Amino acid sequence: MVVDLVLLVALFGWRPWGAIPTLIAGTALFTGAMLGLLMATVPVEASASIAPRAAMPEAPRVPQGEVIRRQWERAVEQHKNVLSAYAAYELDPEMLLRYPAMWDLTAPDVIDFQDTLELTNSVATDDFPGEKIAPEYIDAVAMLRTAWAKADRYARSTGTGNLPDTDAAACDKALKLLRHANGTQGKERAAYLEQVLTTVESLGDRGVIAPPARIHDELSTQVRKAIEQ
Repeated sequence: MVVDLVLLVALFGWRPWGAIPTLIAGTALFTGAMLGLLMATVPVEASASIAPRAAMPEAPRVPQGEVIRRQWERAVEQHKNVLSAYAAYELDPEMLLRYPAMWDLTAPDVIDFQDTLELTNSVATDDFPGEKIAPEYIDAVAMLRTAWAKADRYARSTGTGNLPDTDAAACDKALKLLRHANGTQGKERAAYLEQVLTTVESLGDRGVIAPPARIHDELSTQVRKAIEQ
């Protein structure tokens, strides 16, 4: 490139071939000089544009045992959430009277939930059982959540719809008595609650529903407290 520029300057100063040949030769030398300049600069720019980026540091890998522990801890919380939601049916007489289908032990969704709940409770532990045993509990909780969603949806969508008209009417009447009882005190409240308890016992005796003992005990406790007021 430098040689071409020197020759170009000398050529126009000397003009050995006349004006036109000198102009042609000068143009060639000038073109060569420009090409040399372009070739000298392009590789530097190109190399700068394609320079490899600095490699990002890899995130530290979590040991497999720790991954399983975290999954187990999450499963424990999910198990508690299902038990808490189910407790509303077990402890609240209104839930029993509004959604007796939750205690329909002929319904596949209810049976599946009860079986899965029993399985999950049997493999639950207070402390992390180790990475070899924990997956059994994790899988059981996953099945429990699915089973609970189906059972809860079945109970709420069915309500008293599967009951004979007489039994559905009895649930509705008891529900109204329960709500009346919640607005009263003393013996009046006890009288309402005793009628609710009688209805629940009657439905259970006839096999219409299978109310848990906890609801019976809860109603009995409320009746006793109301009488003592």
